[in-house]
Amino acid sequence: MYEILKREELNETVIRLVINAPRVAKKAQAGQFIILRTDENGERIPLTVADYDAEKGTVTIIFQVVGATTEKLNHLNEGDSLHDFVGPLGCKSDLIDESIEELKEKKMLFIAGGVGTAPVYPQVKWLHEQGIDVDVIIGARNKELIILEEE
Repeated sequence: MYEILKREELNETVIRLVINAPRVAKKAQAGQFIILRTDENGERIPLTVADYDAEKGTVTIIFQVVGATTEKLNHLNEGDSLHDFVGPLGCKSDLIDESIEELKEKKMLFIAGGVGTAPVYPQVKWLHEQGIDVDVIIGARNKELIILEEE
């Protein structure tokens, strides 16, 4: 089982969960995703790895409540567990394979909106960890729907 260590409402329909998943966190890279199930009869849904910490063994997911499974996920709290949490899956960001020195020479701009900010964050964080400056523009239908502004 994969325990929910932290639950945070980012706005009225978007939730951030920090999950205890050491094996996933150890191998996760910017651009990848996981598949989870809330219970043994639950639907399998893919979600972006919004953040990860290999040392703490945590993976952060961000989701918008839009259907039956995300509604079930929304009712879970800190201390509850997910039935399945598989990953990391998919390809890492293409940026990771580029030369750091070449990346430093580029001017980069990320543009994201609403919950689409979640997959942008780990890439921008990785670039920042490499000493690379990037600009980010985030937007939404209204100010209340903007997420990850401070991050």
